[in-house]
Amino acid sequence: MFLGEYEHTIDSKGRMAIPARFRTQLDRGAVLGKGMGTCLSLYTMARWEEKSNELIAGKSSEELRDFERRIYPSASEVELDGQGRIVLPAKLRAYASFRTEVTIVGVRDHVEIWDRATWRAYQDRLDAEGSGIPF
Repeated sequence: MFLGEYEHTIDSKGRMAIPARFRTQLDRGAVLGKGMGTCLSLYTMARWEEKSNELIAGKSSEELRDFERRIYPSASEVELDGQGRIVLPAKLRAYASFRTEVTIVGVRDHVEIWDRATWRAYQDRLDAEGSGIPF
C-alpha cells in the first residue's frame, strides 16, 4: 500500500527520486501514465495489469478503442536507477505542467505525482470544503 506525501524535485534530465518507502514496491518496474486531473499516476506492473482489466470490462468496442488510444500511447514503463530515480518523459511532464518542484503522494494502490503548487491548491480546496473524512 502506498501512503504519505513527499516533496521532491525534478532535475534537468527529467529524473525524480522515488521516496525510499515506495522503492521496494516499484523495484520490479512500473508504469507511469496520465492521472485523473493534472497529475501523473505510477502503478506497479501487476496493479497496472489489474487496473487495465478492470477498466476495459464492459466497454463497447468504440469506447474501448478510444480508451486504449488515450491511455496506452501516453503511458511509459519506468525502472528505478541505482539512485532510486525514474525518468519522467517530457510529454508527461508537459501534460502535468511540471516545473521543478513536485509532490509525490501515496494513494492506496498507486502513486500520484503533482506539480507542488497544483497539489497545494487542490488540498486547500479540499480543506475548505470541510471534513467528511471517516477516520
